[in-house]
Amino acid sequence: MIARRALSAVLLGAITLMAGSAVALAGGSAARASDAVDAAALALRGGVAVYSDPSAEMALSSDDLDSLNAQAIATNLPLFIAVLPDSAKAGGSAEDVRDRLQEAVGMNGIYGVVVGKQFRAGTTDPGKQAGDLATQAFREEKANGLTAVLSRFIALTDERFNGNPAGPASSDAGGGLFGTLIGLMFGLLCLLIFIGLPAFFIIRGMRASKRRLAEVRTAIDEDVTAFGERVAGLDTSNPALPAESRQEVQQALDAYDHAKMAAMRMRSPQDAAEVTSALDDGRYFLACADAREHGKPMPQRRPPCFVDPRHGPSVADVSWQPPGLPARDVPMCAACQTDVAAGRNPLVREVQDSGRMVPYWQAGSHYRGYGGGYYSTFGDSMSGALIGTSLGSVMWGGPSSSSTVTQHESSGFGSWGSSGGGGDFGGSDFGGGGDSSSDSGGGDF
Repeated sequence: MIARRALSAVLLGAITLMAGSAVALAGGSAARASDAVDAAALALRGGVAVYSDPSAEMALSSDDLDSLNAQAIATNLPLFIAVLPDSAKAGGSAEDVRDRLQEAVGMNGIYGVVVGKQFRAGTTDPGKQAGDLATQAFREEKANGLTAVLSRFIALTDERFNGNPAGPASSDAGGGLFGTLIGLMFGLLCLLIFIGLPAFFIIRGMRASKRRLAEVRTAIDEDVTAFGERVAGLDTSNPALPAESRQEVQQALDAYDHAKMAAMRMRSPQDAAEVTSALDDGRYFLACADAREHGKPMPQRRPPCFVDPRHGPSVADVSWQPPGLPARDVPMCAACQTDVAAGRNPLVREVQDSGRMVPYWQAGSHYRGYGGGYYSTFGDSMSGALIGTSLGSVMWGGPSSSSTVTQHESSGFGSWGSSGGGGDFGGSDFGGGGDSSSDSGGGDF
């Protein structure tokens, strides 16, 4: 057990030296409650699964935070865990903070909060329980500290919702100071050989993953907003609309709602496929309604305009040389086709890639989900257009619109339920945690 504690301390000392003070305790007074919850919600929406406020009484170290995030993300469950200062209660309870966090994040899933020295957890589905898992994790690992409790809670949720064995609880309690001192001394000696480089690449990889998700999320938000501006003001109750047009307008509005919700629930770049697939459907339905209204021929179901998918369905394949690529036939909307015929270069869709703006077909592999939602259903008709681009793989085994968001929803996470559980850190007695729900528990360290 001493060896295990020593190794844990090695990781703590080594990664801390390599990563620096990425998460430090904030001096002065704690931030206002709303600011603390909003900051946590922003981070959780941005793709992290575990967030720690630097001013929290039980703030996690950077290496513990990275380890918990890696464990939570590997489960592919919609886990949202925040460690917040006691001031976040704002006169309320830890359960209130949990509920406020869920509302601020706006996604379904499993929520856990550590507010001051109280741990509470629950799910957004009354038919599913996670509070008992929080209580179990707290009771089994309370002697080993917050990181051990949260790690056990994540393992137990993985076991319940994914069927992956959680393994036995840690029995490594007590004697921590001696093991930590030995581990830190050994870590200083072995840092570069055994720990330094792996720690560096792990941390860099996690940061790169967060950056890639943020870049794809920005592009998705722009696409959803552009379509929202097009459907703004549509009214299915307009008596002047034929029944077919009314149905198509409603389908476009439904697709917009679907895209908005899928965008809110994005947890990885691949989840963009569900959003862009819904947007492609919505633009097609809108084009059909517009054709009926103006007496035009009904549009064919073709790929979106290659120049900018936000233009909607293409009308023809046009010979063109996209920036950075050899000439080829690509699907184009009527406006872009007119520009090319007149010798003008149409304005291409650019996205962020490593901080620079590039045509979306030249962006990194994290945009494959983005392109897959728009183009993968059109198969061979797009294979020639995508040759030589990073999106080419979406035609052969790339991501489809069946994303992890859909998997989360199929797990049954619905509206916020009463599941709650956890414990209190501090004090000397083991007892009730003060939860108001029927599924509750906890204790004092």
